[in-house]
Amino acid sequence: MEEKLIRSDFLHRQMIVEIQDYAIVSLDIDGKILTWNKGVEKIQGYSESEIIGQNFRIFYLPQDRLAGLPEHLLELATREGRASHTGRRLRKNGSIFWANSLITAIHRKIEVVGFTILTRELREGQVD
Repeated sequence: MEEKLIRSDFLHRQMIVEIQDYAIVSLDIDGKILTWNKGVEKIQGYSESEIIGQNFRIFYLPQDRLAGLPEHLLELATREGRASHTGRRLRKNGSIFWANSLITAIHRKIEVVGFTILTRELREGQVD
């Protein structure tokens, strides 16, 4: 039974790491990136060593950071359990792209202990 649980946990972790069409990161309660998947590199241009430990605000345009959008989304996810946002995002190379992000609060009992962000790049025809 223990071996099955270990294998299941390994497969679950690898499934998330290997996905490339969606950027998936987990954050601590303050928005610092704890884990990363290959989609972050493909979509946003950051390698694991470059992005782990950074604040997720790095993905947002300067004007959105000044307006407090990243913090607002974490507050909303804390209150509502999740927050969805479609808008422009920033790649490592400075280029801008349209994306939809879903931020989900992670709970330990009733306390929010972190967040998961699932981001997909929107292509022409997918943006309203």
